Amino acid sequence: MHTADHDAPDLRTAHVIVVANEKGGSGKSTLSIHISVALLKAGFRVATIDLDTRQRTLTRFFENRLAFGRSTLSDVEMPRHFAPERGETSSARDNEASEFAQMAEAIGAVEHDYEFVVIDTPASDSHLMRLAHSLADTLVTPMNDSFIDMDGLARVNPDRRQRGGVAHYGALVLEARRQRRMVDQGIIDWVLVRNRVASLQTNNAKQIQLALGRLAGELQCRIADGLHDRVIFRELFPLGLTALDALETAAHTLTSSQLSARDEVTGLLATLRLPTRLESGEHLAARHIWFDATASYYKDRPAGFDATCSPSA
Repeated sequence: MHTADHDAPDLRTAHVIVVANEKGGSGKSTLSIHISVALLKAGFRVATIDLDTRQRTLTRFFENRLAFGRSTLSDVEMPRHFAPERGETSSARDNEASEFAQMAEAIGAVEHDYEFVVIDTPASDSHLMRLAHSLADTLVTPMNDSFIDMDGLARVNPDRRQRGGVAHYGALVLEARRQRRMVDQGIIDWVLVRNRVASLQTNNAKQIQLALGRLAGELQCRIADGLHDRVIFRELFPLGLTALDALETAAHTLTSSQLSARDEVTGLLATLRLPTRLESGEHLAARHIWFDATASYYKDRPAGFDATCSPSA
Protein backbone atom coordinates (compact mmCIF):
# COMPACT_ATOMS: atom_id res chain seq x y z
CA MET A 1 0.00 0.00 0.00
CA HIS A 2 1.41 3.39 -1.02
CA THR A 3 0.61 6.39 1.10
CA ALA A 4 2.57 9.09 -0.69
CA ASP A 5 0.80 11.47 -3.04
CA HIS A 6 3.14 10.93 -5.98
CA ASP A 7 3.40 8.35 -8.74
CA ALA A 8 5.59 5.38 -7.84
CA PRO A 9 7.65 3.57 -10.45
CA ASP A 10 7.31 -0.11 -11.26
CA LEU A 11 10.08 -1.10 -8.87
CA ARG A 12 12.35 -4.08 -9.43
CA THR A 13 12.74 -6.40 -6.47
CA ALA A 14 16.47 -5.73 -6.14
CA HIS A 15 17.55 -2.47 -4.55
CA VAL A 16 20.56 -1.21 -6.50
CA ILE A 17 23.39 0.41 -4.56
CA VAL A 18 25.98 2.12 -6.73
CA VAL A 19 29.28 3.19 -5.17
CA ALA A 20 30.80 5.84 -7.40
CA ASN A 21 32.99 8.90 -7.67
CA GLU A 22 35.13 10.07 -10.58
CA LYS A 23 37.85 10.94 -8.08
CA GLY A 24 40.28 8.07 -7.53
CA GLY A 25 41.51 7.01 -4.11
CA SER A 26 38.27 7.80 -2.29
CA GLY A 27 37.69 4.24 -1.05
CA LYS A 28 34.94 3.05 -3.40
CA SER A 29 35.95 -0.60 -3.39
CA THR A 30 36.43 -0.66 0.40
CA LEU A 31 32.88 0.64 0.87
CA SER A 32 31.51 -1.75 -1.77
CA ILE A 33 33.16 -4.68 0.03
CA HIS A 34 31.86 -3.76 3.47
CA ILE A 35 28.34 -2.85 2.34
CA SER A 36 28.08 -6.17 0.47
CA VAL A 37 29.37 -8.28 3.36
CA ALA A 38 27.22 -6.43 5.89
CA LEU A 39 24.09 -7.15 3.84
CA LEU A 40 25.09 -10.80 3.41
CA LYS A 41 25.58 -11.17 7.15
CA ALA A 42 22.14 -9.64 7.69
CA GLY A 43 20.74 -12.55 5.69
CA PHE A 44 19.90 -10.74 2.46
CA ARG A 45 20.36 -12.21 -1.01
CA VAL A 46 23.10 -10.03 -2.51
CA ALA A 47 24.61 -9.77 -5.98
CA THR A 48 27.69 -7.70 -6.79
CA ILE A 49 28.93 -6.23 -10.06
CA ASP A 50 32.50 -5.03 -10.58
CA LEU A 51 32.57 -2.43 -13.36
CA ASP A 52 36.21 -1.51 -12.80
CA THR A 53 37.48 -3.67 -15.63
CA ARG A 54 41.10 -2.68 -14.96
CA GLN A 55 41.59 -2.80 -11.20
CA ARG A 56 39.08 -5.57 -10.39
CA THR A 57 39.45 -4.86 -6.66
CA LEU A 58 35.97 -6.09 -5.72
CA THR A 59 36.48 -9.22 -7.82
CA ARG A 60 39.86 -9.94 -6.24
CA PHE A 61 38.38 -9.54 -2.75
CA PHE A 62 35.70 -12.16 -3.32
CA GLU A 63 38.23 -14.48 -4.99
CA ASN A 64 40.34 -14.16 -1.84
CA ARG A 65 37.28 -14.72 0.34
CA LEU A 66 36.32 -17.88 -1.51
CA ALA A 67 39.89 -19.20 -1.29
CA PHE A 68 40.01 -18.48 2.45
CA GLY A 69 36.77 -20.33 3.03
CA ARG A 70 38.01 -23.36 1.13
CA SER A 71 41.42 -23.44 2.80
CA THR A 72 40.03 -23.11 6.33
CA LEU A 73 36.78 -25.00 5.73
CA SER A 74 35.00 -21.88 6.96
CA ASP A 75 31.48 -20.99 5.94
CA VAL A 76 31.97 -17.48 4.54
CA GLU A 77 29.09 -15.57 2.99
CA MET A 78 29.42 -14.99 -0.77
CA PRO A 79 27.32 -12.92 -3.19
CA ARG A 80 26.51 -13.83 -6.75
CA HIS A 81 29.29 -11.92 -8.45
CA PHE A 82 29.61 -10.52 -11.97
CA ALA A 83 32.69 -8.98 -13.55
CA PRO A 84 32.05 -7.82 -17.15
CA GLU A 85 35.03 -8.32 -19.41
CA ARG A 86 36.71 -5.25 -20.87
CA GLY A 87 36.19 -4.82 -24.62
CA GLU A 88 39.53 -5.20 -26.35
CA THR A 89 38.70 -4.74 -30.04
CA SER A 90 39.87 -1.84 -32.18
CA SER A 91 36.30 -0.53 -32.36
CA ALA A 92 35.20 1.64 -29.43
CA ARG A 93 31.58 1.17 -30.48
CA ASP A 94 31.89 -2.62 -30.48
CA ASN A 95 33.60 -2.52 -27.08
CA GLU A 96 30.81 -0.42 -25.61
CA ALA A 97 28.16 -2.70 -27.10
CA SER A 98 29.85 -5.80 -25.65
CA GLU A 99 30.24 -4.27 -22.18
CA PHE A 100 26.68 -2.94 -22.24
CA ALA A 101 25.34 -6.38 -23.16
CA GLN A 102 27.24 -8.00 -20.29
CA MET A 103 25.92 -5.41 -17.85
CA ALA A 104 22.35 -5.84 -19.10
CA GLU A 105 22.67 -9.62 -18.76
CA ALA A 106 23.96 -9.32 -15.20
CA ILE A 107 21.15 -6.99 -14.12
CA GLY A 108 18.55 -9.16 -15.84
CA ALA A 109 19.83 -12.22 -13.99
CA VAL A 110 19.48 -10.71 -10.52
CA GLU A 111 16.93 -7.90 -10.50
CA HIS A 112 14.02 -10.13 -9.46
CA ASP A 113 15.73 -12.92 -7.49
CA TYR A 114 18.05 -10.88 -5.27
CA GLU A 115 17.29 -8.23 -2.68
CA PHE A 116 20.34 -6.03 -3.17
CA VAL A 117 22.77 -5.41 -6.01
CA VAL A 118 26.00 -3.57 -5.12
CA ILE A 119 27.87 -2.05 -8.07
CA ASP A 120 31.48 -0.90 -7.75
CA THR A 121 32.51 1.60 -10.43
CA PRO A 122 35.83 2.84 -11.83
CA ALA A 123 37.22 6.32 -11.23
CA SER A 124 36.37 7.53 -14.72
CA ASP A 125 33.48 8.86 -16.75
CA SER A 126 32.46 6.02 -19.06
CA HIS A 127 29.32 4.66 -20.64
CA LEU A 128 29.19 1.86 -18.06
CA MET A 129 29.59 4.29 -15.18
CA ARG A 130 26.73 6.44 -16.48
CA LEU A 131 24.59 3.34 -17.01
CA ALA A 132 25.22 2.31 -13.41
CA HIS A 133 24.13 5.75 -12.17
CA SER A 134 20.90 5.48 -14.13
CA LEU A 135 20.10 2.20 -12.34
CA ALA A 136 20.93 3.40 -8.82
CA ASP A 137 18.34 3.52 -6.08
CA THR A 138 20.97 4.47 -3.52
CA LEU A 139 24.08 6.25 -4.81
CA VAL A 140 27.00 6.19 -2.38
CA THR A 141 29.76 8.69 -3.18
CA PRO A 142 32.79 8.37 -0.91
CA MET A 143 35.09 11.36 -0.69
CA ASN A 144 38.15 12.24 1.33
CA ASP A 145 38.01 15.18 3.73
CA SER A 146 39.56 17.46 1.15
CA PHE A 147 38.54 20.50 -0.87
CA ILE A 148 40.21 18.73 -3.80
CA ASP A 149 37.59 15.98 -3.63
CA MET A 150 34.81 18.52 -3.11
CA ASP A 151 35.90 20.34 -6.25
CA GLY A 152 34.52 17.45 -8.31
CA LEU A 153 31.07 18.16 -6.94
CA ALA A 154 31.09 21.96 -7.04
CA ARG A 155 33.88 24.37 -7.82
CA VAL A 156 35.61 25.54 -4.68
CA ASN A 157 35.55 29.32 -4.35
CA PRO A 158 38.68 31.13 -3.06
CA ASP A 159 36.36 32.32 -0.31
CA ARG A 160 35.51 28.84 0.96
CA ARG A 161 32.31 30.09 2.56
CA GLN A 162 30.91 30.32 -0.97
CA ARG A 163 30.94 27.80 -3.79
CA GLY A 164 31.18 28.07 -7.54
CA GLY A 165 29.11 26.26 -10.15
CA VAL A 166 28.27 22.57 -10.11
CA ALA A 167 31.32 20.61 -11.27
CA HIS A 168 31.64 17.62 -13.59
CA TYR A 169 30.66 14.79 -11.24
CA GLY A 170 27.91 16.77 -9.55
CA ALA A 171 26.47 17.56 -12.97
CA LEU A 172 26.68 13.88 -13.96
CA VAL A 173 24.60 12.85 -10.95
CA LEU A 174 22.03 15.61 -11.41
CA GLU A 175 21.58 14.59 -15.05
CA ALA A 176 21.24 10.91 -14.05
CA ARG A 177 18.53 11.91 -11.58
CA ARG A 178 16.69 13.92 -14.23
CA GLN A 179 16.84 11.09 -16.74
CA ARG A 180 15.76 8.54 -14.16
CA ARG A 181 12.74 10.59 -13.23
CA MET A 182 11.75 10.93 -16.89
CA VAL A 183 12.18 7.24 -17.68
CA ASP A 184 10.46 5.50 -14.76
CA GLN A 185 9.65 8.08 -12.07
CA GLY A 186 12.48 6.59 -10.02
CA ILE A 187 14.43 8.28 -7.24
CA ILE A 188 18.16 8.27 -6.61
CA ASP A 189 18.95 8.74 -2.92
CA TRP A 190 22.41 10.32 -3.09
CA VAL A 191 24.61 9.93 -0.02
CA LEU A 192 27.99 11.68 0.22
CA VAL A 193 30.22 9.66 2.53
CA ARG A 194 33.08 11.39 4.33
CA ASN A 195 35.59 8.58 4.03
CA ARG A 196 39.09 7.97 5.36
CA VAL A 197 38.47 10.60 7.99
CA ALA A 198 41.42 11.26 10.30
CA SER A 199 41.00 10.33 13.95
CA LEU A 200 41.91 13.85 15.06
CA GLN A 201 39.48 16.60 14.10
CA THR A 202 41.38 19.36 12.30
CA ASN A 203 40.31 22.86 11.39
CA ASN A 204 40.29 21.79 7.72
CA ALA A 205 37.93 18.90 8.54
CA LYS A 206 35.57 21.27 10.33
CA GLN A 207 35.55 23.59 7.31
CA ILE A 208 34.88 20.64 5.01
CA GLN A 209 31.97 19.55 7.19
CA LEU A 210 30.41 23.01 7.12
CA ALA A 211 30.93 23.38 3.37
CA LEU A 212 29.37 19.97 2.69
CA GLY A 213 26.35 20.88 4.77
CA ARG A 214 25.71 23.90 2.55
CA LEU A 215 26.49 22.02 -0.65
CA ALA A 216 24.24 19.07 0.20
CA GLY A 217 21.20 21.29 0.40
CA GLU A 218 21.78 22.60 -3.10
CA LEU A 219 22.59 19.21 -4.63
CA GLN A 220 19.78 17.49 -2.70
CA CYS A 221 21.96 14.81 -1.17
CA ARG A 222 22.69 13.51 2.32
CA ILE A 223 25.92 13.38 4.33
CA ALA A 224 27.15 10.28 6.12
CA ASP A 225 30.27 9.37 8.07
CA GLY A 226 32.22 6.57 6.43
CA LEU A 227 35.27 4.62 7.50
CA HIS A 228 38.40 5.91 9.17
CA ASP A 229 41.73 5.18 7.55
CA ARG A 230 42.48 1.96 9.43
CA VAL A 231 45.18 -0.61 8.77
CA ILE A 232 42.70 -3.42 9.34
CA PHE A 233 40.85 -2.65 6.13
CA ARG A 234 44.04 -3.18 4.14
CA GLU A 235 45.54 -6.13 6.00
CA LEU A 236 42.38 -8.24 5.78
CA PHE A 237 42.00 -7.82 2.01
CA PRO A 238 44.36 -10.72 1.06
CA LEU A 239 42.26 -13.01 3.26
CA GLY A 240 38.98 -11.86 1.78
CA LEU A 241 37.80 -10.85 5.23
CA THR A 242 36.31 -7.72 6.76
CA ALA A 243 36.03 -6.30 10.24
CA LEU A 244 32.56 -7.86 10.36
CA ASP A 245 33.91 -11.40 10.09
CA ALA A 246 34.87 -13.64 13.00
CA LEU A 247 38.50 -12.59 12.93
CA GLU A 248 39.53 -15.07 15.57
CA THR A 249 39.23 -17.75 12.88
CA ALA A 250 42.10 -16.00 11.07
CA ALA A 251 44.33 -16.03 14.16
CA HIS A 252 43.48 -12.42 14.95
CA THR A 253 42.88 -10.97 18.37
CA LEU A 254 40.21 -8.30 18.32
CA THR A 255 41.54 -4.88 19.20
CA SER A 256 39.67 -1.71 20.08
CA SER A 257 40.45 -0.42 16.57
CA GLN A 258 38.87 -3.50 15.00
CA LEU A 259 35.80 -3.19 17.17
CA SER A 260 35.56 0.47 16.20
CA ALA A 261 35.82 -0.55 12.54
CA ARG A 262 32.81 -2.80 13.00
CA ASP A 263 30.88 0.04 14.59
CA GLU A 264 31.74 2.33 11.66
CA VAL A 265 30.41 -0.15 9.11
CA THR A 266 27.26 -0.73 11.16
CA GLY A 267 26.75 3.01 11.53
CA LEU A 268 27.15 3.60 7.80
CA LEU A 269 24.57 0.94 6.96
CA ALA A 270 22.13 2.53 9.39
CA THR A 271 22.65 5.96 7.81
CA LEU A 272 22.04 4.61 4.31
CA ARG A 273 18.50 3.67 5.40
CA LEU A 274 18.13 0.79 2.96
CA PRO A 275 14.90 -1.22 2.66
CA THR A 276 14.63 -3.56 5.63
CA ARG A 277 13.15 -7.03 5.72
CA LEU A 278 9.48 -7.07 6.71
CA GLU A 279 7.85 -9.76 8.82
CA SER A 280 6.09 -10.93 5.68
CA GLY A 281 9.48 -11.46 4.05
CA GLU A 282 8.42 -9.52 0.94
CA HIS A 283 11.34 -7.36 -0.12
CA LEU A 284 9.36 -5.65 -2.87
CA ALA A 285 6.92 -4.35 -0.27
CA ALA A 286 9.89 -3.00 1.72
CA ARG A 287 11.13 -1.33 -1.47
CA HIS A 288 7.82 0.49 -1.88
CA ILE A 289 7.95 1.69 1.72
CA TRP A 290 11.50 2.90 1.11
CA PHE A 291 10.42 4.72 -2.06
CA ASP A 292 7.54 6.53 -0.36
CA ALA A 293 9.69 7.62 2.60
CA THR A 294 12.55 8.77 0.38
CA ALA A 295 10.31 10.63 -2.07
CA SER A 296 8.59 12.45 0.78
CA TYR A 297 11.94 13.30 2.37
CA TYR A 298 13.30 15.04 -0.72
CA LYS A 299 9.98 16.63 -1.63
CA ASP A 300 9.74 18.36 1.74
CA ARG A 301 13.27 19.82 1.65
CA PRO A 302 13.99 22.79 -0.58
CA ALA A 303 17.53 23.95 -1.31
CA GLY A 304 19.42 24.63 1.86
CA PHE A 305 17.89 21.90 4.04
CA ASP A 306 19.89 20.23 6.79
CA ALA A 307 21.13 17.17 4.89
CA THR A 308 22.70 15.45 7.87
CA CYS A 309 19.37 13.85 8.75
CA SER A 310 18.30 10.55 7.19
CA PRO A 311 14.94 9.55 5.74
CA SER A 312 13.25 6.83 7.71
CA ALA A 313 10.47 4.51 6.77
